[in-house]
Amino acid sequence: MCAVFHFVTQSNLDLAAVIRGRLLLAAGLMGLLCGAQIEARSSETNETELAAFFKEVDAAYPFFDLKGIRGDWVETKRRLGEKVKTCASDTEFLGIVIEAIRCLRDAHMGLSNTKAPMPELPVQYYPGLSFMPATQDRVVVMWAADAHAAKLKPGTVVTRIDGQKARAFLEARAKAAWSSDSPYFVSSPQRARLFAYRIPLAGRRGETHTLRYLAQEKEQELRVTCDVEARGWPHQYNMPTNLTRASRALAYAKLPSGAGYMYLRSVRTETEDGIRQALARYPEAKGWILDLRGNGGGGYDDKLVERLQTLPQPVAVLLDAGCISAGETLARDLAHNAGARLLGARTAGSSSSKRQWPFPSGIASVTFSTRSRWRNDRQPIEFNGIAPDVELEAVPEEVAQGLNSEIRRAEEYLADFASRHPEPSRQN
Repeated sequence: MCAVFHFVTQSNLDLAAVIRGRLLLAAGLMGLLCGAQIEARSSETNETELAAFFKEVDAAYPFFDLKGIRGDWVETKRRLGEKVKTCASDTEFLGIVIEAIRCLRDAHMGLSNTKAPMPELPVQYYPGLSFMPATQDRVVVMWAADAHAAKLKPGTVVTRIDGQKARAFLEARAKAAWSSDSPYFVSSPQRARLFAYRIPLAGRRGETHTLRYLAQEKEQELRVTCDVEARGWPHQYNMPTNLTRASRALAYAKLPSGAGYMYLRSVRTETEDGIRQALARYPEAKGWILDLRGNGGGGYDDKLVERLQTLPQPVAVLLDAGCISAGETLARDLAHNAGARLLGARTAGSSSSKRQWPFPSGIASVTFSTRSRWRNDRQPIEFNGIAPDVELEAVPEEVAQGLNSEIRRAEEYLADFASRHPEPSRQN
């Protein structure tokens, strides 16, 4: 196995900066063109618009009690109700609405069809490091940018961050990332925790932090600086080397153990055909591992559900809080239709039906969650996520050897299943 990462390269960052500059220029021109409209909107209009949004949320938002945020929402309405009275522009008004949406902790809610420039949100930076929770209450390096790659190789155990035990430090950051004033739009504590580990130490550019880590069984110290823009995060580590790409969203291989393996980055219309290709390529595979870690969602229909029923048992599915939306319902359907064993960590808890709600003046529309999709136990996926049958964490010693701990545990499950079921078992 070798490490394969999905992250934003420097060239992509440069390109993104150019694009962002053009968008800001366009937004500025739009602001000039809309100047008369912005000046014409009165404080009373803004207050009325915001009150209409609050009324709609109070009447229709379904997750206050599920997420335990009713008290936060009452306080947010009071605070923003005062703030809107001094609102000076449409762009500032949209910023107030974004603050309200952030309080609802719903990754699927957002603004669309805006008729004014969107506010420029603060950019966060981090040191170009990503961590994973690891066995024995440890923290392990998943990825490091070039500036730190020589010292912080994948599998390196980080013992302390800014003088605190690394695990306790990151868990505290995860808790803060689930608060009402968090910069992240997440639907669950486990999704917030993912950001705390994968984009750790995010803050203002130039902030510095001190890490202590193990190298040759001795603690070393390293000063790191937040100088990488926090845009995306690694989704995988130490992937199989012989992956065949069936589509943009699916790649597959046969592992040395004889198990079949599929990595599904998202769920698309071509996913069903990709699974069909993998099964046809390796009909002799000793069971299948479907890796949904970092699955960004998408959509699918009954054709894919029917394909899941043809997966030869045993089937193992790898999960984490990077698996969101349609990725979560796919995990559910794999358990129900393919008898899959779910391994890893709880999914993102963001899977809901949605509708559009327009502001009375037409300044924007809000994508509005209306109800959760459901797990096989009839509990909502929203907030709860899909819980694994077996919780797994990375083993630093394995990661350092170029191995993927979760894939190894899935292979062990398939081998154990085969030893207890000598004859191949297939579902119709």
